[in-house]
Amino acid sequence: MPTGIIGIPFAIAVFPVLSQLAAEKDSDRFGKQITTTTRQILFLILPLAICFLLLRAQIVRVILGTGAFDWTATIATANALAFFSLGILAQSLIPLYARAFYALNNTKIPFFISVISELICIAASLALMRPLGVPGLALADAFAAIVNIGLLIFFLRKRKPPVVDQSLLTLLLKIFTAGIVMAVSMQLIKYPLANLFDQHYFWGILSQGLVAGILGFLVYGLICHFLHVEEMAYLRSNLRRPVA
Repeated sequence: MPTGIIGIPFAIAVFPVLSQLAAEKDSDRFGKQITTTTRQILFLILPLAICFLLLRAQIVRVILGTGAFDWTATIATANALAFFSLGILAQSLIPLYARAFYALNNTKIPFFISVISELICIAASLALMRPLGVPGLALADAFAAIVNIGLLIFFLRKRKPPVVDQSLLTLLLKIFTAGIVMAVSMQLIKYPLANLFDQHYFWGILSQGLVAGILGFLVYGLICHFLHVEEMAYLRSNLRRPVA
């Protein structure tokens, strides 16, 4: 879901611009455009990944926790969701960096990287499924996605050095700081909320997850505001913009 609503739309929207810049052989603007889009994706995806990781049990119980879906199944599915969450950042960036190569009329590198990543995923699945069960498949998928985006960035930097610059590293430091504070806040509020809302019923679990999630997003936004994250200011200006 995060990849579908953020990663892929951003990649599709920026692809014509990347194609034009590649045709004009404007390496500097090409790299800056990728960096800008990467910043926007990371800013939006990180809090979602934290929510999926910390509220995994609530999410699974709300969506699947009825009928024959018992607590054992809930734990196994929640663990799988936790491991999938570790790869959300990578999964959301892959469409962008693959299209960067397409804009450069190079389909071979992303194809071979994809093949390598799939082979790694299969090997890791076979290795992790026995000790971890189904969650091991999710961890293998996350690991393969991280390898995929790592290779894409590595080979793209060899062609376009400005792709990853100091501004991106600074943003990562800021949003990961905000993410840590967000995660701590959500963890601290989850348990009092469990006592406030009856965890034996759908609405109690949903209320716990919603309140903890909303608080987490508010904390994330507040910390990003104090750290002067440019994407936060851009988001606020868009929300205040009148609709035509």
